[in-house]
Amino acid sequence: MSSATPPPPEPYDPPIARAGAAESAYGAPAAPAYAPPPSSRGAKGSRTLGLIAFLASMLGVVVGIVCALIAGLQSGSLAQYADASGEIDPSTLPPGTEQTAILIAVLSVTAFAVYGIFGLWGFIQGIVAAVKNRGRGWGIAAVVIAVLGGIVVIVAFVGGVGLGVAPSM
Repeated sequence: MSSATPPPPEPYDPPIARAGAAESAYGAPAAPAYAPPPSSRGAKGSRTLGLIAFLASMLGVVVGIVCALIAGLQSGSLAQYADASGEIDPSTLPPGTEQTAILIAVLSVTAFAVYGIFGLWGFIQGIVAAVKNRGRGWGIAAVVIAVLGGIVVIVAFVGGVGLGVAPSM
């Protein structure tokens, strides 16, 4: 067996820089800079996406507040028919009051359904707008309104109940 040693490496000759090419600190040509496409995350787009998200969140909260307040006022007016334990016996209600109870149920469900649908729409679209920088400020506002709007709708319902009970006391 014979042992063969590899030949020594040849000296390294750096490539010759082209005229006008940027050079690194070592005199070799610099690597080309990466330029993201204009439609990427860093590019500022139209703010319409965030604005629509904001309007959807606001619509959900405002309509939810109005429906919840009316439902609360109506349910508070039924307090006069409650007994000492706070329960209402449907057989003791006057005929027109049954329709009011149905209206209360419909308005309560409508308040939270409208808020839920439009609030969720504004929440999701607001996140997308903030991430894609297409109305980032509007998108962030839409997310905040959608999240805190549920508390406001509940407070409107409870406040309506309180206002509805007050005249009957």
